[in-house]
Amino acid sequence: VKMNIAGFGSGLISMGKYMTVKMNIDGEPSTDARWQLVNANKQQNAILWGHSNPDLFVTSKHTGCPLYYTPGKYWPADMAESYFGNKTIFGMLRDPYERLVAMFRGGSYPGFTETCDVNGAVRKMLKDYIAGDAFANECSLLPQAEYFDAPFGVALPVDNRIFPDSMNEVFADHGYPIHIAGNDVIHVSGCPDVWAGDLDCETKALVKQVYARDFVLLCKHFGHCDQSENSCIQTVPGMCPSNMAAKRETATHCA
Repeated sequence: VKMNIAGFGSGLISMGKYMTVKMNIDGEPSTDARWQLVNANKQQNAILWGHSNPDLFVTSKHTGCPLYYTPGKYWPADMAESYFGNKTIFGMLRDPYERLVAMFRGGSYPGFTETCDVNGAVRKMLKDYIAGDAFANECSLLPQAEYFDAPFGVALPVDNRIFPDSMNEVFADHGYPIHIAGNDVIHVSGCPDVWAGDLDCETKALVKQVYARDFVLLCKHFGHCDQSENSCIQTVPGMCPSNMAAKRETATHCA
């Protein structure tokens, strides 16, 4: 399928163009310079979402985060009307345990990364979050439910547990000639054998406290109603431990 409206296309060459933009766009000094970078690499009829859209680098006065990380309800009304308009707003909905594990695997947490101590790192993340600014770290720890709130909230949730299949289904249902192939998916790679089952019950209690509304949304939209369930993205290579049978045997299950 020709992805003639995807931002950068599909395949290794297109991935290289995307990575060129991803690695350099934050360092550009102005919106015009960012557009020059994007236009030099994007496809002719590209639709640019999120971090790939230079107009969304404006800092929100409410959150202090770029607009591409800021819930729509906090956007300036004129910008929100221009960007969202009457379009169907979609968004990924991710299991909070799995999401935090992925953040650990893709980040640097001194004192924890060296020993792949995902439990200690996630516990510290959440204790710092509860004690501090909800919008810190570019809004990276905000509950996903914030992005579902009106106005300009997500109306079409996409199940991240079965990504990219879930996203490809949405594209097909809405007439977009886009298909995300396996080698199009960029994902974390550090500490490959940690997962949600490595979080102890104290840490999971903090997750449930901070992300209570996210668990409600997962149950409502996808039927993922067991808040003690340990999950990983089995449809993306490298997002589950290689020794899943053994990991399931030692996984925590908390009431």
